[in-house]
Amino acid sequence: MSISTTNEKPTLTEKFTPEEKREIANKIKPITLDMVDMEYNKLKNIGKNAENQSPRSRIGNNVVDYFTFMERLHTRGKYNCNYFEFIHNIDEFQKKKFIQNMLEYYKTVKNKSGKKNKYIVWKETYNICISAINIIRPIMYMEIYTKYNATSVLDFCAGWGGALIAAAVLDIPKYTGIELNSSLVEPYKKLQAYTKSKNTNTAIDMIFKSALDVDYSILEYDLVFTSPPYYFIQKYEHNVPYKSKKEMDELFYVPLFSKTYQHLKQNGYYILNINKEIYENVCIGLFGVCHEIFFLKKSQRQNEYKENVYVWKKL
Repeated sequence: MSISTTNEKPTLTEKFTPEEKREIANKIKPITLDMVDMEYNKLKNIGKNAENQSPRSRIGNNVVDYFTFMERLHTRGKYNCNYFEFIHNIDEFQKKKFIQNMLEYYKTVKNKSGKKNKYIVWKETYNICISAINIIRPIMYMEIYTKYNATSVLDFCAGWGGALIAAAVLDIPKYTGIELNSSLVEPYKKLQAYTKSKNTNTAIDMIFKSALDVDYSILEYDLVFTSPPYYFIQKYEHNVPYKSKKEMDELFYVPLFSKTYQHLKQNGYYILNINKEIYENVCIGLFGVCHEIFFLKKSQRQNEYKENVYVWKKL
């Protein structure tokens, strides 16, 4: 087998059963329901004081990972490769010098004691050499919802569940999440059942379809905050492939941003976690220069790469 460097078609395969995948995910992140309860309760106690928490704080991440981590491992990065394909084809990947060197470094230095199992070592190697599949922490969503006094949130690229958790913890009256990845239907059902068991007052509506096909005129929302997929960086399950950045601008970003902004309530906030290129290529032309810009707070354990959050108020 040869590993293609093209970003057009995946050439890798894996044969893990769903049960095997759950077991692998649990070996990387052995999260128990007791740990989830503890972190959810900590988020409740933090409440509207999220802005005062350390940027290093990972409180709430285990809640996200308990429900959606396994599905996150299906996200494709470099070589159109997801984590399960990476480890299934590890013998071939080890022929690549930079991956071989990384694994050797773990063996002789970073994991010399052997405390990390092979699935964790492979995941950390995948993060560095293929793609780091990060989340926006629930505590970051909480900070933004509080800062802009959200009462009805729209997240049209809902992703891994951090936004829903934050809304439920804060008892935001209404949260609407839109997600194309149908593999997340069951994880989200379990997450919603969990937040309901924690007596949230948030009305949660999850819509599983393309965000381009949703009728936003029938939705009510005074705050949009989302992190849409960036140009070709990661490929999420069921996402439409685009041939060029220009095509993605014209067929995805422009119509989606236009529709969602149009039906945002007056004096509401439109907030996007996007890279500078998308901001300059698309957003300035649609909305003008943003009213506010700040860095997305991230744990320093993730990486040093800084992402911008752009804010417009609909006047």
